[in-house]
Amino acid sequence: MKRTVLAGLAAATLVATNAFAADMPVKAPPRVAAPAPVYAWTGCYIGANVGWARARTEVTFDGIDDFSRSADGIAGGGQVGCDYQFASNWVIGIQGMVDATGIEADRVSVLFDDTNFHARVRGFATITGRIGYTITPSFLLYGKFGWGAYRTRFTATDTVTGLELGSASRTQSGLDLGIGGEWMFAPNWSLWIEWDRIFPETRTFFFPALGPVGTTAEVRREFDKVLVGVNWRFGGGTPVVRAAY
Repeated sequence: MKRTVLAGLAAATLVATNAFAADMPVKAPPRVAAPAPVYAWTGCYIGANVGWARARTEVTFDGIDDFSRSADGIAGGGQVGCDYQFASNWVIGIQGMVDATGIEADRVSVLFDDTNFHARVRGFATITGRIGYTITPSFLLYGKFGWGAYRTRFTATDTVTGLELGSASRTQSGLDLGIGGEWMFAPNWSLWIEWDRIFPETRTFFFPALGPVGTTAEVRREFDKVLVGVNWRFGGGTPVVRAAY
């Protein structure tokens, strides 16, 4: 009988323990934060830009300095390009850009009395490569290098009569170098800012009405620009897992 009583007590204790455990609240498993997405930079884009440009013009006649003037103005246009992201954080790409501007500068000649020189830049274009590093998943710091060109018009005018003594247009081109940063604020949209400089070769302009038999001017320019733009991106991948930063 003693064994029967002990067995009954054990069974009652087991039932009570199971019932108490069933009534206890169940703790939810700990939540693991999902990794933040990384917007893949691989793909192409098209966009628009606006900003500031400055041209410094230097003119010499037979090696003698005459005209030297800097002028700046508003620039605006568009760009198109493609990027490829590799090794997690590196991005390479190619870009074409075309912008219009209206930079103008005037100065009275030192060597030719009563002669005013007028220089104007109508627009510029660049074709460049880019290489950058994503310092955060959505921010790209990059450098660019390639070729840039712009259209120059140079005019000489008599300051007394107002008659044009000669004019010519040339395309000046040279190495283009720059740096910038681009922020991808949405999967298909990015905002960027950059500075770059075109180092063009010297061009010659002949003015038949200057001097006894005409004269040739050598025109050299340095061209800087600071632009802000927005790109719409397409053709790339969807957000991927976080890269190592």
